Amino acid sequence: MKYLTHAVATRVWCEASPAKPWEELWPPQAPRDVEALRERFTPIHEEIFKRSSREGCALIQGETGYCYTWKSLASFIERIGGWLQSKGVSHGAQVAVASENLIEAIAFSLAVLASGARLVLIDPLTVGEDLEWQLEGRRGLETLAASRGFLERNREAVSRIDNISTVIELSSNPQPLEVGGVEVLGLNEVLSSTAALEDDVEPDDDSFSIYYAGIAGRTMQAIHSHLGLWMGSKVFAATAGIDRETVSLLATPFTHVLGLQASLVAPLIQGGTVVALQRWNPRLAARLVSSLRINYLAGVPLMFQQLLDLGATSGLRLAISAGAPLPPELQRRFGRETGIPLLQAYGMSESLILTFQTPKIAEIEGTIGVPLPGVEVSLLGDDGLLSPPPGVGELVVQAPWVMKGYEFEEENSKAFIDGWLRTGDVIEITDRGVMFFRGVRKRIIKYKGYAILARDLEVILESHPDVLEARVWGEPAGDVGQIPVASVVLRAGSSVTPEDLMEYVNQRVSFYKKIRRVEVEGYRYSPAP
Repeated sequence: MKYLTHAVATRVWCEASPAKPWEELWPPQAPRDVEALRERFTPIHEEIFKRSSREGCALIQGETGYCYTWKSLASFIERIGGWLQSKGVSHGAQVAVASENLIEAIAFSLAVLASGARLVLIDPLTVGEDLEWQLEGRRGLETLAASRGFLERNREAVSRIDNISTVIELSSNPQPLEVGGVEVLGLNEVLSSTAALEDDVEPDDDSFSIYYAGIAGRTMQAIHSHLGLWMGSKVFAATAGIDRETVSLLATPFTHVLGLQASLVAPLIQGGTVVALQRWNPRLAARLVSSLRINYLAGVPLMFQQLLDLGATSGLRLAISAGAPLPPELQRRFGRETGIPLLQAYGMSESLILTFQTPKIAEIEGTIGVPLPGVEVSLLGDDGLLSPPPGVGELVVQAPWVMKGYEFEEENSKAFIDGWLRTGDVIEITDRGVMFFRGVRKRIIKYKGYAILARDLEVILESHPDVLEARVWGEPAGDVGQIPVASVVLRAGSSVTPEDLMEYVNQRVSFYKKIRRVEVEGYRYSPAP
C-alpha cells in the first residue's frame, strides 16, 4: 500500500509556501515550528509512563467515579500490551475495539497502541451485517475486544466472522459472555499476564484506523500513523490551550475522531484528566461539570444547548464545538451566558483536526477557524485545478497527521490529488485565512453529529432481490441535522412495500443510519438476480 506518497509533497510545499496571514490569528502558545516536533516524538503510552509517579486520576468513569491513577493506567497498558505481544499480536496485526466510553476500553486501546498492533476502532452502535462487513476477512485481524453490551447485541454476528478467534470482554464480570465457536476471555484473566512489554513503536508505524471514507463514498478503514496521532493531538492541544490543569469530559464516542483526539488523547498527553461518559446524558454531565470541576468540553452543538438549558456551564473555561454546523444563535447565547466563547473546530476521520477558531476571531460567527500550525490548505476548483487561498472551492489539505491511506490502495486515488487530501467540503477562505463552510461535494449525511455514507445504504437496498436501483440522500431535520431517505426503482411485478424495504435496511445498520422514508420511483423489467 502506497501510504506515504503525500508526505513528501507536504514537506516540499512547506518549504516553498509564502507567509500565511492566519499565523497572526494563532494564540501565543501555538507552536510555530511544527516540523521540530518530529524530533520530540513520544509514543502515547510513553507519555503516560513518564507521568506514572504523579498523584491523582488520569481516567475517571463518570457514571461510577471509578478511577485509573496514572500509575495504575501505566501498569494496565504494560500488562495488556505485554500479553498481546506474547500472543504474537504486534506489528502487522490488528486488534478491533468496540465499546462505549468505558475507561477499561480506553485503557485497552492504549495498550494496543503500545503493542505495535493497529488499533481498529469500531463504532459501538454497529450491528449485524454492518459489523461482519467491517471485520470479515481482514488480514491480521483475529482479536476483538468489546464491552458486554456490544457482545450481547452482536453475539451471533461475531460467531460468524471466521477470522476472529479471540474475544476479550472488557468488563470485570467473572463469567465472560459465551460466543459460539470463539474463545472469550475476561479482562481480569488477561490482566494477570506477567509478559514484559517490548517497546519498538516507530513514528510511521500504523497506530489506529477508523471505518470511514467520505471521499471514496464507502465505509473502509482510514489508517493513521503513531506520529500523526501524537503530533496532531500535540499541536491541537497547544493551540487550544489544553494543559495539565485540564479536566476533559469525554462525551462523544472515543471511537470517533472528536472523542479520540480532542477529548481523550490531547488532554492525556498534556497531563490532563479525562472523565468518560459511556453515552451522552445531559443531566449527569451537568452534575459532573460541577462535582469533578470539569473545565473542558469538545462536543456537538446539541450538547452545549442542553447544558445551557440546565444552567450547567459555569465551570467550563474551554468549549469547542465540532461534528455538525454550529447555529449562530447558540454560539451567541453560549458566550452571553457563560462569559467564554464557544469555538468551532473542523476535521475528518481521514485528517484528524485541521482548523480551530482561535480566541482572536471568537466574535466571527459561522467560521470553522483558521488552519492549525502545520496544516497547508489549497482550493480545488470545478476545473480540477488547485489554487492558493483566498477564494472558494473544495478544500484540499496537507499535514503531518493526514491519514497514511485507506485500506484499499485503489481508493486512495480518489482521496488524494497531487499529494493533497481532498476533503469533499466546499470552503470559503478569506484573505486573512478565516474559513467558512459553504457546502459538500462528497455524498455524506450528518445526523446528530454522526456521519452516514449514502452509498453504503444504497448498496444494502440494491442487494434486495426486488430493487434495481436506489438513491439515498439527507433530508433536513432541524436540530438533529439530516435524516436518510431513499427512492428506489423496483423490478417489474414486484409487490414489496416501502415499509418492507425500510425494515430490510434498518435491521442491518446502526440506529443513526436507519432510513426514515422510502419512495418508489417506478418499475422496470429486469431478470431477477
